[in-house]
Amino acid sequence: MQGLLGSNYVSLASNTIDYWMLPDDPSMTEARVHQAIERAPVLDDASLSIYVHVPFCAQHCRFCAFSGGNSLRWAEAERYARLVVRQLQRLHARTGLGRFPIRAVNIGGGSPDLLRASIGHVLDGVRGLPGFGAETEVAVEMTLSTTTEGFVDALAAAGVTKVSFGIQSLDPDVRTSMRQPAEASALPRALDWIDGRIPVVNADLITGLPGQSVAGVVGDLEALMGEPRITGISSYLLTAGAAPALVAAVEAGACPPLPGPMDQALMRLHAYTTFLRAGWQRRGTNTYVDPSRIAPEVLARLAGDECIAGGRYESFVLGVGAQAVSMLPGARVENYVDVEQWCAAMEADAPTWHLPACSDAHQRDLALWCFPLRWEHLTRARLDRMRQRGDLVPSQLEALAAFVREGLVIEHPDRLELSILGEVFMGHLVRELKQAGARGAIDAYVRDGEARGRALSQGFVPAGRLVNDRQRALDSLTRG
Repeated sequence: MQGLLGSNYVSLASNTIDYWMLPDDPSMTEARVHQAIERAPVLDDASLSIYVHVPFCAQHCRFCAFSGGNSLRWAEAERYARLVVRQLQRLHARTGLGRFPIRAVNIGGGSPDLLRASIGHVLDGVRGLPGFGAETEVAVEMTLSTTTEGFVDALAAAGVTKVSFGIQSLDPDVRTSMRQPAEASALPRALDWIDGRIPVVNADLITGLPGQSVAGVVGDLEALMGEPRITGISSYLLTAGAAPALVAAVEAGACPPLPGPMDQALMRLHAYTTFLRAGWQRRGTNTYVDPSRIAPEVLARLAGDECIAGGRYESFVLGVGAQAVSMLPGARVENYVDVEQWCAAMEADAPTWHLPACSDAHQRDLALWCFPLRWEHLTRARLDRMRQRGDLVPSQLEALAAFVREGLVIEHPDRLELSILGEVFMGHLVRELKQAGARGAIDAYVRDGEARGRALSQGFVPAGRLVNDRQRALDSLTRG
């Protein structure tokens, strides 16, 4: 039976953000994690980027996969900023990177603007690292309803090159059902503060939200693309499996139902074709930019790292702060989600890691299954190297060949790239290009999120942010 848009799929992917997960390892130890970090090889074609997570937010949006760890205690911003810089300096020193160039720095959340004046301490800490230079991209997220002119002033003074803010939808009904302010009325004010002072201004949207329509998605895109001060737009697919609170709200009838599979597929298709018709170019997993609004030297600096992880085995991503994840060759290191637990561990000079979710496995096939996420495409030379090294198993190569036959992947003499249809079903492609064990971790994560959402809707687990915290919610779900 033919699926959506002539594909073999009858739905869109249930997970789009946690592809780097591996099966939990109850035997993981601190010593193994230390060794994995210290022994991570700096190989040819290595790259280094940094992610700083800020777990403070005044909103409790139903769709947010990070809300389980967000804190309302942003009065402790100074304490947190001091500790996150300390962790960054120590983690960087523990690797063998020395003065290796830093490609990009992303400060996300949560709402980094709630750091207020302490953002200066974080930015100073980043800029003081060996390897930070004129070519380093520095991107900072903000929430329109809580950001201030002083925060924007601090970003501009520190030479921040990109800001991003979540809009998700301009439809008042959709926004209200997601527990956002009904109107994005703070947008013009924020754009006035930013205007001309920060080179790249990016707006985030989501498709597949409850009550959303195809026409609404296209209207949102056209409205934001028509604002000349916005130079980039990210259009993400809703990840219901990562947000049990949203699953519960839909199950309980507290918000409209999710759009059907065909409408969700059409939303993705129309988003990509709207960008292309307007001449916008892909510069991230789900991000397109208008090259006519960005200086060539700034465009060349864009790393396209909004998925907060590297796209190759050789990549180093140092993730610091509560809830952040580091990815190094041969290491996956997940911090505690709970802010107070993370802060207490930092102040006691103790490890901040949730050990079962850490790994010292070498994901040498990473460039293959990250290929659909990366805007740079997959070169034949890299694919050939992975084959020659024995990094790939037959099922992965069979999946890739099937995608070519189905028109999801286009072959060129020197590279492979996604077709528009491939972009629509991006999440499925990533999952099917992974090996069985890692693919099972994704599936288990989705099942767990959906089960927690159902348990919440039926009153088996208490309402609140905890249900979106994978680390702490498992005991509650088991008892339920």
